[in-house]
Parts: sequence; structure tokens; C-alpha cells
Amino acid sequence: MQEIIITGASRGFGRHVALKLAKPGKRLHLISRSEATETAAEARKLGAEVKIWSIDLSQTAELEKTFLPVLNSIRAEDTDFIGLINNAGTIKPVGPLGKYDTQEYRGHLELNYVSPAVLTHLFVKRYQAEPITKRVLFVGSGASQRPIHGWSHYCSSKAGVDMLAKTIALEQDSMDHKVETAVFNPGRIETDMQELIRELDKEDFPLVDDFIASAKDGRNLPPGTVAEKLAQIFTGDNYPHGEITGR
Repeated sequence: MQEIIITGASRGFGRHVALKLAKPGKRLHLISRSEATETAAEARKLGAEVKIWSIDLSQTAELEKTFLPVLNSIRAEDTDFIGLINNAGTIKPVGPLGKYDTQEYRGHLELNYVSPAVLTHLFVKRYQAEPITKRVLFVGSGASQRPIHGWSHYCSSKAGVDMLAKTIALEQDSMDHKVETAVFNPGRIETDMQELIRELDKEDFPLVDDFIASAKDGRNLPPGTVAEKLAQIFTGDNYPHGEITGR
């Protein structure tokens, strides 16, 4: 039985990832702030075992207490594969740095960077010595590669995730039983995040017209198609350890 933890699994891209991984022989641990009951029901119909965990990942000071029960529910001796997919994230708030509420900016950074960093720390700490396949995949973004007006927090948090994954991979290469890490950049996919972006004011996000156009000209791929690619990479034989890969 493969054990796979997925954050942000109640909706959006995380939901599609969970359903593409939902097969007999897999136990999915679905983490979200609101219980992922609909995703869980669909995943069970596809043959997977499912556990639901309601955790507010933005409350990073509490993560050791709230995430450890998930890890405690997984017995490494009963599996040959344990994985963590750090998918949960947010685009809000969008606008020039200094414009919006300080707590909103802090909440963004907590969810997009601090949370996956802490979850991965706890995952590695728990399973480092286990002689089985262990993988962590961060859902990244092309925004990590260039500055975008109104996205200072998003670009920087995603760039931080890229470097986090690469550095962990470097450290793990010297371990006897390494944890493999990689970043998956899904590109533009048609989710509720894209809908939110298309409704933004040009003053906050000057590129809004391009995102409106991309929904019509085929640049936004269906989330299920991209989730299938992620699932293949995550469970495949040649994991891109230390790399940033994509659709």
C-alpha cells in the first residue's frame, strides 16, 4: 500500500491530483482547511483508501502538533512508498507591496513557503532512516523565474520553494536512505485561481488582460490533464530528484 499525503486537496488542482492518484493499492491522506469529503468520496470510488485531515496550514506555529497525527498514522514498515505533495497555496493578496493589510501578506508567506518547509522538515525527520522510497513534490510556478507586478509575495515564495527543494536534494544525496525532492511547475491551468486572477484590477495586476486572453486561446490546460502528468512523475521510476520539471 503506497501512502501519499496531499495538501490543498479539497478543491482546485489538489483535488484533481488526488483523483489521478486514486487507484487500488494507494492510501491518500487528504489535507485541507475544510474537510475534503467530496474528493474523498470520488477517490474511494476509484479504488483508493482515503483518510481526511482538517488542518489550517497557514497556522504554521501549530504544524508540528497538527501534522504529526498524519505521520503517526503511517507505518513505514507496512509500505515501500511514502510521499508528500505540497500543493496548498494562495495568490492573494495581489497588488504592489505596501498596499494591503500586513497580516494578509504574512498569511500568504506562511501558507506558500513556511508551511511546505515545515511539513517537509517533519516528513524528512520522521522517515529519513527508512529504507524505502520517500518522495516530496512541491507544486511550483513559472512566477518563481521572473518578477511580476503585483505578485512580489507570490514570485518570491515560489522562488523560495524552488531553492528549498534543490537544497534538500543536495543534502539528501549524502544520506544512506535519501528522500527525493522535486518541483512540478503546472503552468497555467484552468482553476478557480485563474478565475480570481481574471477579476483583478489592472492597477493591482497590469497583466490581467493576458490572463483573460489565455483562457480563450488554449494556453490554459485542463487541470485533470496536468494532474495526470504530475501523478506519472510522482509515482514513476525516474523521479527528477533535485530538479524543476513541468507539464
